[in-house]
Amino acid sequence: MASLPTPIPPLQAASQRPLFSVMLPTYQPDDKLLVTLQSVLTQAPPREVMQIAVVDDASPNSRVEQLVRSIDPHGRVDLLPQSDRFGLGGNWNRSIALARGHLVHLLHQDDYVLPGFYRQIERAFATAPGIGMAFCRSRIVDGDNRLIKITSRHRWLPGVLSNWLPTIAQRQRVQTPAAVVARSTYEAIGGYRTELCHALDWEMWVRIAVSHGVWYEPQPLAAYRRHDRNESARLFSCGAIWPDLVNTIQINAQSLPEVMRDKIVDQSACWYVASALRTVRNQISIGALDGAETTLKHIPAMLGLLHEDACIAPLRQLRHRLAAIHSQLECIRNRAA
Repeated sequence: MASLPTPIPPLQAASQRPLFSVMLPTYQPDDKLLVTLQSVLTQAPPREVMQIAVVDDASPNSRVEQLVRSIDPHGRVDLLPQSDRFGLGGNWNRSIALARGHLVHLLHQDDYVLPGFYRQIERAFATAPGIGMAFCRSRIVDGDNRLIKITSRHRWLPGVLSNWLPTIAQRQRVQTPAAVVARSTYEAIGGYRTELCHALDWEMWVRIAVSHGVWYEPQPLAAYRRHDRNESARLFSCGAIWPDLVNTIQINAQSLPEVMRDKIVDQSACWYVASALRTVRNQISIGALDGAETTLKHIPAMLGLLHEDACIAPLRQLRHRLAAIHSQLECIRNRAA
């Protein structure tokens, strides 16, 4: 049974609060933090409308203050260094607790937003004030800012998504820099689950969709970086994402209405087994055989999530692909012996 999410206490009554809190949780950031901050500062309204804060998770030998002040010499950005290391989810929750705005944007140290992001998000909450979160399409870029892809379009015009829960519960579809959540939403349902290391944002989007409306902006106004030094790359390399996804699918299932629960779990498991198999093929193609074996050993646990009456054809196909990859890897090992 999953533990309860970390509570987010409401703020004490205040006469004035900013609309936005842009919170940047950091840990040993590099120069990409400058791009992140610049993307916010170039479109930031005054301090009384937007809080901007860097919440550093006790980085050793940190350059955070030097980096921030090199681009923000006048102190527009608040520096909130912490003496205790809380880890990824813990520092996200700490950042939310320190946010004073009505709308909270968690922006990672190597991601950034494009011009118009905050204007469109403000419009979303003004148009549909009861929503729990709003998000836009994302540009997925590499470490040198080269475009890899743009995320899929969910609708052509901005608005509240219909039938969003089964869509988001099936698999991750929202990049964290593209999402802004009402602080009252976090106060109502809790913060991020610190027992998760990779899919904690996906679990949050599912939890929000259970009880709140979600606004979608089809313009790609946020950028998520994929590079070999970010946390996701580290988790992929050691194989930690696969048991984390199994755990997340099981946690998500507890939030879902019973009428759709088994179907969504089966769809999620099939999707991520296929993703793991693609990862294994890529690892084999670049000669990362140990990594391929690490990924392979986690696939049975994902297959184990499928229910007995799950659709037989996709399951048979996945098992056939799994057996073929096992054979391919064994042949490569035998040739190298």
